[in-house]
Amino acid sequence: MPAPMDEVQAQLDALVAALDGQDAGAIIAATEALATAVILFQASPVPPGREEQARLMIDRVLRKLEAAAIRVNILKDWTRQRIDRNHHIRGTQSRGIALSY
Repeated sequence: MPAPMDEVQAQLDALVAALDGQDAGAIIAATEALATAVILFQASPVPPGREEQARLMIDRVLRKLEAAAIRVNILKDWTRQRIDRNHHIRGTQSRGIALSY
């Protein structure tokens, strides 16, 4: 397993954990660490003869990214529901602020 890919997987795991914990600071830190790991991975060549292993690892990373995206969408929906509920309680209109990522 190439070391840069291991780092990408580790940072994705950290991001998913931060999303599950709903900790904004941890989410920001994990996102920045993941971005750095991806940049380092992009800059590293795949060793000869390890192309298939790299493809398999990329597939795993893509599944983890999908899991993170699902969590982001769930948190976005929960936040929208809270905002709408607060406006309903106050008897005010929502300003229609879109929470898109």
